[in-house]
Amino acid sequence: KGRFTETAIAKSTGLWQTVYTTDVNGDGFTDILAGNWGWNNKFWAGKNGPLKMYVKDFDNNGTTEQILAYTIDGKEYPFLAKDELERSLPVLKKAYLKYSDVAGQTVQYMFYDLFKDYQELQAEVLGSSCFINDGKGNYKRTDLPAPLQFAPVFSFASIYNTPNSFIAAGNFYGVIPYEGRYDALQPTFFSYNKNTTALQYDSQLANITGEARDAKWINYAGGGKVLIVARNNEPLIFLKPNNP
Repeated sequence: KGRFTETAIAKSTGLWQTVYTTDVNGDGFTDILAGNWGWNNKFWAGKNGPLKMYVKDFDNNGTTEQILAYTIDGKEYPFLAKDELERSLPVLKKAYLKYSDVAGQTVQYMFYDLFKDYQELQAEVLGSSCFINDGKGNYKRTDLPAPLQFAPVFSFASIYNTPNSFIAAGNFYGVIPYEGRYDALQPTFFSYNKNTTALQYDSQLANITGEARDAKWINYAGGGKVLIVARNNEPLIFLKPNNP
């Protein structure tokens, strides 16, 4: 009746890069495909708790710093090594002369009295996901198939001539050497299987590399369609379906 209520989906904080609304399962309700950072990274592998970021001017030098921490068995450890942390926080160099002083120690231990009055952000989910709409204002999150978790997902598109079928693309190169660039995701087709009521991996497009940032269908002469994939600092790619 012209009124909307904002509702948070529980345990869905993440490093979300894109959202795409479409009827995934064909029930007439609009669902959400959401691109996240994926599982093929040091933030996720071997961890069993949320990724956190603490934001504050920790050393009171007028510059705001960000401290990334991962969680294992309820304990939080700094994501970056001692030398990387010291680039923005020289105070740590004075407090700990050797790597052995902080090896295996928690964030709270390393920052002692400085660890207070901060802003805390977190990512509870790193997998790219589908949020299914139950038609009553509620959404249930499920992870996309494992081949779509190889790298961050930045764009989705529906396959216009194939119901309940989609394409995802991404990758991200702007990282420090400690992480290694995320380049393992070719544009990937996936679909909703009505028999299993689950999303399934279909195939990948070989030999299409780069950092995909968007994918859109356009019309061309004769009534056909072509899918354009936009990549960061690289030429556009035009993909024509077999039965346009």
